[in-house]
Amino acid sequence: MDIRFEPISIDTHFSQCVAFRRDAYLCSFGSDVGFEDSIIGYEALLRQNTLEEGWYYFHIWHESQLIGQLEFRSFSRSVDTGYVQLIYLIPEYRGLGLGTKLQEFIRAQLIEAGCNKAMLCVSRANERALHHYKRAGWEYLFPNPKGKNMDFYQIDL
Repeated sequence: MDIRFEPISIDTHFSQCVAFRRDAYLCSFGSDVGFEDSIIGYEALLRQNTLEEGWYYFHIWHESQLIGQLEFRSFSRSVDTGYVQLIYLIPEYRGLGLGTKLQEFIRAQLIEAGCNKAMLCVSRANERALHHYKRAGWEYLFPNPKGKNMDFYQIDL
């Protein structure tokens, strides 16, 4: 399946960004309780970060349909390590092997930016994501002290 990655057009697609994040939150926590608090300042942050080097925000398209979103950066607290904030596909595009393509895209961007590793945080309740990440080679690092039932994973690029 041919997909393409385009920088997010905040003015045109911000409501979709929020909808995607809400669904990702539901997948992670089983409820959207607390989502509204988590999204406060998101638009301003998105606008600011897109102006700065090292931040990556992409929408994923299949033909004329917007099917997902990626948010990642080429830095973290660990040296030479990028951080993946969001890998999201709408439900009807999950399980089609696109997760591998998304990770290959992220990997290429991070390697070009000088990263040797990538890191992400995932909810223990998001079994589908956990299964995918483990199968793709992500390795458990440690629990997230700020996130209940959340763990950090890392992969060599």
